[in-house]
This record gives sequence, structure tokens and C-alpha cells, in this order.
Amino acid sequence: MTTSETVVAEVVYVLSSRSLYNLGHEDIAARLRPLLALIGLKLSYKRSCLQALGIYAGNPHLDFEDALSVAHMERQNIEEIISYDTDFDRIPSVRRVEP
Repeated sequence: MTTSETVVAEVVYVLSSRSLYNLGHEDIAARLRPLLALIGLKLSYKRSCLQALGIYAGNPHLDFEDALSVAHMERQNIEEIISYDTDFDRIPSVRRVEP
């Protein structure tokens, strides 16, 4: 079984949708962690996806795609992001720079 980060992001989006499931960040992370941790599931950068779920669960202001960016930054020892998104300012390990 194989999936991608894009599919995971879409699942998070649907589960958080106010018109459908309206789940909070912690609930979404709790439901997805066991699925992503399955040994038979192939997912590039699986550890980063799981780390992103942890970041997402602990930061209700951050969307999953941003949490995934932070997880990839941490994996690559990158501390600076060029972005207009001020939500990154709340992440201690990230220094945001506006373009």
C-alpha cells in the first residue's frame, strides 16, 4: 500500500472541514498516526509526516501543510523560511523572513 504527502494533506483537510467532520487538530492527529505508522504503508518521508502531525496537533493556528513544511525544515536543519505567512512566527524553531 502506497500513498503520498498530498493524500495525507487532503485527508487532514477533509477531517477538519467545518461542513463535514469538523475535527480539531489533536483529534485528526490521533486518528491518522496509527494509519501512517502501519509497517505496510509506504510513504516517502513517513517520519516527517508523523512529525508534522505532532506539530499540527500542538499548534491549532497552523494548517497541516505548514506543519509539514516545518517538519521538513527540522529534518534538514533549516531554520529560516521565506514567507508572508505569519503563523510561522509562532514556531520557535522557525525564523520567518518576508520576501
